[in-house]
Amino acid sequence: MNTIDKNRRPKEPVLIVEDVEQNQVLLQGILKSIKVDSHVAENGKVALEMIQNQEYSLFIVDLMMPVMDGSTFISKLKEIQPEAVILVQTALDSSDTIINVMKHGVYDYIIKPIDNDQFIHSVKKALEYQYLKNIERYINQVENQKLRSQIEWLNYKETLRKGGKDSTEKSSIYNLKTSLSQGSGFGAMTTIVDMIKSSSSVNKDSVTIDLELMQILYENNEITKNMLKGLANVSDLLENKMNLISMLGTELTEKIPSFCEEIKPYLSNKNITMNFPKLKSNCKVLIDITKIQMVIEEIVLNAYKYSRESSNIDIFAHVNNGYLILSVKNDFRDDEYGGIPQDMEKLVTQPFFRIHPPDESVSAIEKFGLGLGLTMVENIVSKHNGLFFIHNAKDHTTQEVSNCVLTEIFIPLE
Repeated sequence: MNTIDKNRRPKEPVLIVEDVEQNQVLLQGILKSIKVDSHVAENGKVALEMIQNQEYSLFIVDLMMPVMDGSTFISKLKEIQPEAVILVQTALDSSDTIINVMKHGVYDYIIKPIDNDQFIHSVKKALEYQYLKNIERYINQVENQKLRSQIEWLNYKETLRKGGKDSTEKSSIYNLKTSLSQGSGFGAMTTIVDMIKSSSSVNKDSVTIDLELMQILYENNEITKNMLKGLANVSDLLENKMNLISMLGTELTEKIPSFCEEIKPYLSNKNITMNFPKLKSNCKVLIDITKIQMVIEEIVLNAYKYSRESSNIDIFAHVNNGYLILSVKNDFRDDEYGGIPQDMEKLVTQPFFRIHPPDESVSAIEKFGLGLGLTMVENIVSKHNGLFFIHNAKDHTTQEVSNCVLTEIFIPLE
């Protein structure tokens, strides 16, 4: 996004297509007064030659010129750059003339003789419009790359399914073994029982066990039961069909704060602030609201677990390429327990796979365990014919560029 600066203007210069030298000097002087660089072409033919070697943010075109007039130039420019932003100068202000000018697909027109204030106002509006178009193109480009990447990954997974079923199953079994042996739950249970066995004393009719060890056993038992409950949830989700209903995108995004009620009491533990989205689009989506709630809960919990202290979890919503896109952004610590390396982006959705050691700070409210959370997110989203991405990103919205994780779900518009 290097073509855009903080003044909401493109960095490329403006091209003035004008044959009268006095008007060239006047327009360049006005543009210079508002710190906008400009080049000059004396007619449309010269202008077409110049755009072969230089990109321009805005074209200010006089209609009446020798060699190649403004109308012809605009037609040829639109063939080369359909998205070009054009301001037209005309000495005629009749309605018929103005209508014919606007039919060229120009952004606005300027009546001669030039009024400085009106001209500056029109130029600033046009430059900001180009700036926003550049932003939109950049976002679309990034998201299209992600979509292509996901399609390639789905094709790859299908190849694995058909040609390497045994190796895939072995990978899942290995991931399960690793997940069970990490942290609390099943893996810790055998260790705790062994500790109790080695430290307890047996009498004729009773056994004396250390109270602290028993308390640890009780706590771990609750975690284990929650894991089993999570496996039951996974089983139910895999077997049950989607109960799809039509819903406005705005209605869905308005429900997101209520989806996060369970996590809110934990936020103060890490001094984390959560920001919720506002969607202006009137789009509709076909969703199972209960399942989508599970998705939002899981990705927000995941964001919380690996967020650094005194940071933000930001949730965004927008529409692009026929999808309602919900994104969750969280900052992470710059150590081995944070972030998702690029080569791990596709692996994190595999059953039982973990990149980092488990964080059990919110185990009491987790719907899934054993490294199955993101697996089920992908499963639910795919049943909506949607897409799921989770990857590292750079946050440029603050003075210091920071690392963050961006989790995105793409839900097709109805």
